[in-house]
Amino acid sequence: MNADSSQATRRDLVLTHGVLSENPDELFYGTGWRVARAVFKEAMLRLWSDDAFGLAGNVAFRALLAVFPFLIFTSAMTAFVGDPTMAKDLVEFLMAIIPPPLIEPLVSQVEQVMTVQRGGVLSIGILLTIWFAVGGVDGLRIGLNRAYGIRESRSIVMIYTVQVAMVLLASLALVLVGYFLVLAPRAGSWLHELIPGFDPASVTIRLIRFPASATIVVVALFAAHVLLPARRTKFSNIWPGVAFTALAWTVLAAVFSFYVSSFGTYASYYAGMAGIIAALYFMYLSALLLIFGGELNRALRIRRLARALSG
Repeated sequence: MNADSSQATRRDLVLTHGVLSENPDELFYGTGWRVARAVFKEAMLRLWSDDAFGLAGNVAFRALLAVFPFLIFTSAMTAFVGDPTMAKDLVEFLMAIIPPPLIEPLVSQVEQVMTVQRGGVLSIGILLTIWFAVGGVDGLRIGLNRAYGIRESRSIVMIYTVQVAMVLLASLALVLVGYFLVLAPRAGSWLHELIPGFDPASVTIRLIRFPASATIVVVALFAAHVLLPARRTKFSNIWPGVAFTALAWTVLAAVFSFYVSSFGTYASYYAGMAGIIAALYFMYLSALLLIFGGELNRALRIRRLARALSG
């Protein structure tokens, strides 16, 4: 009897360690809609406990500072293609990812940055991009480590290597998209040769940009959850948070775009900086959603552990 009691006590300590919900039984053994409510509540409590709101602010600020240097670096890489239409197509693609009310005040500046031909990839653009962007990526690394309950064990050199690699891979991904956008009309002609009844004009940038942007978002989210935390996590423990973040980000973009265009009063408070402030808010909420995806995965993992121990 004492052995059974001791084993039950140890099991309770394992289950309740790190659980912030006042009534963890719903999280452990609940069924139906109570499970979703308990998991969401635990993730929200952990989001507050891990200071994700402060980390998201740091990520948003660093991301805003890195936007234009990042575009300068990307345009320098696209200069090797020698096609002047590639930069314009890439600008249109970027406009499709960000809600129009947020990006319209910056369109002229973005087009100016992206369409100016620059030589030398290793310019001040890449240095500024790495300096600012790595700081934002580091905020995500800390947030995801806290979300998954992982203590950082890598060296500083390894950490910065991973973060710089993610920044460079993001730029290379956009350059690759630029190549696809340039090849889109040619792909239509190739399909017309194979299928005479196919209309080559139907293959447009507008047709490609939505699946391409969705693929980039999902791949970027998986890369963040896999590479940034100090410990590798199974795919089954990652995909729920990634799926939720991708869907929530889509809803956020639509709702925030509607709010800014219909009810937003940023201009009355921030005058000419209204567009920048709106973009900063959007980046802040996006970073918060990404960290919340890790918290959601942690809550689900706690539930799976509880059910495995109870079995």
